[in-house]
Amino acid sequence: MKQPNFLFFMADHQTAATVNTGLCQTPNIDSVAAGGVRFRRAYTVNSICSPARASLFTGLHVHSHGMYDNPHTVDDSRARFRTELPTWSQALSRAGYHCAYFGKWHVERSQELSRFGWQYQLREAYSEWRREKGFGEPPEPIISRPQPAPPGYRRPRLYAVLDEPGEATRTAHIYGRGAEYLEKHLSPDQPWCLFLSTNDPHDPYVARREYYELYDPGAIPRPANFEDDLRGKPNILKRMQRIWAELSWEDFAQAICCFYATCSMIDAQVGRVLEVLERTGQADNTVVVFLADHGDMLGAHRMFAKSITPYEEVYNVPLVIKAPYLPDASAAAAGADCERLVSLGDVCPTVLELAGLEPFETCHFRSLAPLLREPAGAGWRDEAYAEFHGSRYFFTQRILWRDRLKYILNAFDFDEMYDLEADPAELNNVAENPSYAAAKQEMLKGIWTKIHETGDRTLANAHYCVMRIFDLGPDCVPHA
Repeated sequence: MKQPNFLFFMADHQTAATVNTGLCQTPNIDSVAAGGVRFRRAYTVNSICSPARASLFTGLHVHSHGMYDNPHTVDDSRARFRTELPTWSQALSRAGYHCAYFGKWHVERSQELSRFGWQYQLREAYSEWRREKGFGEPPEPIISRPQPAPPGYRRPRLYAVLDEPGEATRTAHIYGRGAEYLEKHLSPDQPWCLFLSTNDPHDPYVARREYYELYDPGAIPRPANFEDDLRGKPNILKRMQRIWAELSWEDFAQAICCFYATCSMIDAQVGRVLEVLERTGQADNTVVVFLADHGDMLGAHRMFAKSITPYEEVYNVPLVIKAPYLPDASAAAAGADCERLVSLGDVCPTVLELAGLEPFETCHFRSLAPLLREPAGAGWRDEAYAEFHGSRYFFTQRILWRDRLKYILNAFDFDEMYDLEADPAELNNVAENPSYAAAKQEMLKGIWTKIHETGDRTLANAHYCVMRIFDLGPDCVPHA
């Protein structure tokens, strides 16, 4: 069987709700979903960029690949990628694929992607491209608001609207050059992987007018948890919520409009590349993937951005996969919404399996190929797991999703547990609710099992007296 091509569209900070709920206009991503599978309960492995992206390429949890934080913010002790680890891009390259990468990398420090199997890397600066296209300098915003901040902190924009075309954006630069490369250099004669990675819709939320006008700030629904007073949640979140205290709901709504507008702009660029894929006659043998590294609070619990925020708005990410060539797929697979629990890290073994390559000797995740064939997922274990190690400020957090429950192991405060079926807005922490006592024990055991299975030695060896803060310790489950 001919090896498939792979076309990746990766967004930064995009929430699953933008492609799962209809609130955001994304017709081109919807067209991918109509021919493939939309994973509605896909979870990132970490709430910030580099740790999540390194797991995407290695199939390993954060403690194993060394990227605990974003490399531009910390020294090597917190962000040193273990280059001896295999990545799926290297495996594809060795198998004869032509691999090309355009846009934001943020997996490790070097920015030399040839080390990781990418034969081509876009190096053209966005500013140079703007000049070439005749766009000049970005105009002054027609709508803008700075972020709130105490004295001594910088105050970049929170949101803005620019009166210039979407074709002038960094995303248009990345996707446009990618489309050109696809048309000129990628052919049916050699299998290929094209990875297009935009910085959008990452904050500051800067929209272009033509897309901003698709939305009405007055019609944006308030998140169900917008008025959350954070009772029963860690105190650090209450401090974080205070950052945004001066903002009115109207400010939040404007920012959300700008975010949605940027997602719609991304979608238009996705359509631009898909048109080239169709025109070159390669759509029927190309796996198309749309995904994001993590989400954004976007007004949930009256906050923006992400960090030690373990909530669905940050961890539930878009994941849409179309694999049109897939043999023995059920008739129900095309256009299906999959409700099984899956992980961003599952993409690694999925790529290897779909390409007909051997799995990595060590991998913490599962191939999604069975769900691409049969999205109902009979026999699929509904479980996902994430680690957080802090972002400049150091924190220790582990998160387990299992069926309807979610447990957050907080080594800096009391734990959290949510029943996502009864409380999808995560307003009521049931970790100390006697009705959930038995379930809490099982969730804790599940986390300790993951810690041992993945070799998370820092927590697995946390037996010292002052570390005995959890209701169950590392030896509550059998392990080697």
